Amino acid sequence: MSKKSNKKNVKVNTVEQDEMTRMLKVLGIVVVAMVSFYLIFSIASGELFLGDNKKKEVNIQNTVILAGNSFNRQESSYYVLMYDFKKDDSVLYANIYDMFNQISNEKMYIVDLSSKFNEKYITENASDINVDSNSTLKVINGTLLKIEGGKVTSKAAGVKEIETILFQK
Repeated sequence: MSKKSNKKNVKVNTVEQDEMTRMLKVLGIVVVAMVSFYLIFSIASGELFLGDNKKKEVNIQNTVILAGNSFNRQESSYYVLMYDFKKDDSVLYANIYDMFNQISNEKMYIVDLSSKFNEKYITENASDINVDSNSTLKVINGTLLKIEGGKVTSKAAGVKEIETILFQK
């Protein structure tokens, strides 16, 4: 009888060991799955970086303004260049802006006249230009304003006039 009871004990121990190994395997799979999900989501969210660990420099663009903000900048003297970013001649105005920034320390803001927010400030006729105040502001594509103390001190319309004012002083 002792032989039979020993065999039963051995079988019981083997079943317990099998259950223990299965439980450890399941626990291992769960841990591996959780670590994998953590790694995937932390890489996707940017919490964990792969490759270079350098922080990327944030460049805040504050030179493009709305036409309605042309008269309320903090500088005492500055230029505002207004043109339609989507028209063919926009490259000329962008070049004027870049050249001016390379040679001058004065501040220049740009206004995108193709923006829906600036529609009410646009006129088609050069004779209808009005730059006296923010409430009466009307400009054509390619208008440059020099503003000092909140008032327009000079204006130009068109590439040639703008280049004359900015570069032939």
